[in-house]
Amino acid sequence: MQPESSPAPAAGGQPGVPAGAADAKLTVDKFADGDIACLRFAGAIDESFEGKKLAGTVKAATLILDLGGVKKISSFGIREWVDFVTAVGKLVQKIVLIECTPKVVDQLNMVANFAGGGRVFSFYAPFRCDYCDSEHRVLLQVDRDHEAIKSMKLPERSCPSCKESMYFDEDGATFFSYLLGQEKFELEPEIVHFLSTKLNYAVSDVARKLRVDKLIEGRATFVRLGGDLDQSFPKDKLAEGLEGTVIFDVGGVGRIEPAGAAQWRGFVQMVSPLVSELFIIGATPPFVEKLCNKDDLGAKAQVLSINLPFQCKTCATSGSQLVDVAEHYDMLKLATAPDLKCVHCKNALTCAASEALMTTLPGLPMPTATAEQRKLIKELRERKPEKKKVATTVADAAQTQKSSWWLPFAAAFVAVGLAGGAFLGYRALTAKGATAAGLGKKLSASATARPAWITADVPGGAYCKDMPDQSLACVGVSSTAVAQDDALDEANDAALESIANSVAGKVEDKKWRAALPPIWQSTRQAKLAAFDREPNNTQARREVRDARRAVARLLAKTSAGAVPAAPSGKYWEEYESGDGKRYLAFVEYTVRGADVARMAKSYAENSTALGAAVVDVFPSLGWRYPNIGGGAVVMAVADGRLKTRGITEGYIMLEVRGRAVPNAATFAKIASEEMTQLELVGGTLELKVQSGDTEPRSFQDTIAKKGGDVVPPTNTGGRNNGGNNSGTGTPNTGNVNVWDRVGGGKGPSRDDPNQ
Repeated sequence: MQPESSPAPAAGGQPGVPAGAADAKLTVDKFADGDIACLRFAGAIDESFEGKKLAGTVKAATLILDLGGVKKISSFGIREWVDFVTAVGKLVQKIVLIECTPKVVDQLNMVANFAGGGRVFSFYAPFRCDYCDSEHRVLLQVDRDHEAIKSMKLPERSCPSCKESMYFDEDGATFFSYLLGQEKFELEPEIVHFLSTKLNYAVSDVARKLRVDKLIEGRATFVRLGGDLDQSFPKDKLAEGLEGTVIFDVGGVGRIEPAGAAQWRGFVQMVSPLVSELFIIGATPPFVEKLCNKDDLGAKAQVLSINLPFQCKTCATSGSQLVDVAEHYDMLKLATAPDLKCVHCKNALTCAASEALMTTLPGLPMPTATAEQRKLIKELRERKPEKKKVATTVADAAQTQKSSWWLPFAAAFVAVGLAGGAFLGYRALTAKGATAAGLGKKLSASATARPAWITADVPGGAYCKDMPDQSLACVGVSSTAVAQDDALDEANDAALESIANSVAGKVEDKKWRAALPPIWQSTRQAKLAAFDREPNNTQARREVRDARRAVARLLAKTSAGAVPAAPSGKYWEEYESGDGKRYLAFVEYTVRGADVARMAKSYAENSTALGAAVVDVFPSLGWRYPNIGGGAVVMAVADGRLKTRGITEGYIMLEVRGRAVPNAATFAKIASEEMTQLELVGGTLELKVQSGDTEPRSFQDTIAKKGGDVVPPTNTGGRNNGGNNSGTGTPNTGNVNVWDRVGGGKGPSRDDPNQ
């Protein structure tokens, strides 16, 4: 690809090329990756160009035409070109023209259908410098330079040769005549990735910014990365809550900067003790060279597939091929590429990988992924993430009746940025979920007309609205239920859960927002996504309903009366469906603005004990821990006894020596009392803690008597909570965590890093 500003060809030729070679024979290079293909043209398009024949070789959904090397287009060449774009337009879904030279722009302005059904994304504008008598070309993009194109005027720029000012050397109205009739558009992320990784084409700084898409499927977490890997890689945020099987699709990673490589290595070291398996798929050549050495992968990371560059000398096509490491392991460990066939002409491909890449391959570990895991990975990789659109106005949000899998969490925090009266629709089912209009014949209702507070009726949904008087009105909608009471109960829980979700979005403390929501976010997304896909699935519906009930129960316990004991509105409708009578219920709660603000503030207030800063359990934790009744969530841990025992941020303190912990303040009080007692007589400090997805575990620490020996603890009326109740005390453990002696052995193995 050409740089943004480059010297213009002199006398119709290319800089540095003899005049006789100015009209060199046309060459067309082919690049392909999946459903995207690129044809790069260089030279003169004349009567020798066989347009229809070339069109027949294109097999892709998106075709990119790189015209930066076109030096001349003859009259006969125009005819062949129009035949080409017309024919290829019938074979592909999308055509994008990039780096159109001034010669090409001239033809776009003069020849009808020169672009076929394609759109121009970038083009060169001619500039001239009178100071050094030189001509240059400046690359413009229709998204980035849209306003300048509309004005038909380009500002002066610094000349690359003499650094003086150079000016746009064309009549704007004439040069931009075709482009003015084309609407502004942006390239899809997959095209941006193709251009940056396959053709080294920089679209824009924004396009290169790293994107992270996350999917949760059962015990597996699938993370898709796209963009450049640099200092901005959110390793801490991304590592939060990871567990089970984790798959990273790095096929979209472009440039890897040293700082980004360091961030990635730190991330791998951080999550390796937390996850059972860490799989990497679609590794690009730069990723393999820089981040797939033995030390980079650590103990858990395995590369399942890599993108190796290949060339077909028969049909002159270049592109990457996804190579399964396990399938070709015997070849790869010998630093040899596997034998592959061209998908177009079926002839043998030649590997074009660098020596540095090939010498890295023998060090890759043999993958251990099971057939079932590979099947799941294939399914998740083929599942395209939906575009994320966040409502910025009341009207936008009210229209958001269909959401993608990411919306349930994101919308909670959108509420913070919306002005008074903004609408928070944190969950709305996709088209798979029936709306009231499709439930069948309406038989009866609890009122003649629907109340005005009902603004959406998607079964299983919920939404909140900030009212003019600063109060918060939240409505829950039930799924279709056989019994009226059942529908009303479900709608009631949905409304209360939406209150908790809205309050989470109003907490201003940045540390709280960074630490608490990630604990329940993934679980909440996974359960809602499962219900979203199959609203009639009994298991999916039960999990969402149980979680909402747990959140509602915690909200009642922890809100200190801020949430009204009874709803402000109830309404139900009865329908005749193919399966008999069904009920759809709606419940509304209205919370005073002062109470909403009080909750948002109080949930972030912290207390300190044993070197740990803790906050109250937030109701939304019920999504992940439906049986939890209270507790104190660790926000930060200073160096000391808790940290040495492995207790860290995100852990929930449930009991201290058998005494229940309902909230943060009580934890601080109990912990202080127990430590004071233990320091007087010596003994064992025992903490019951919830973390991860296992059952609560017990952590013990031997406390020495101040000024004396340790006194073995005795039964103190049930405080030992599963410890030694024989009256003979607990032996000195030498500060070793003996969780497995107090019931922890029922959970995971000793390899659990949290133990």
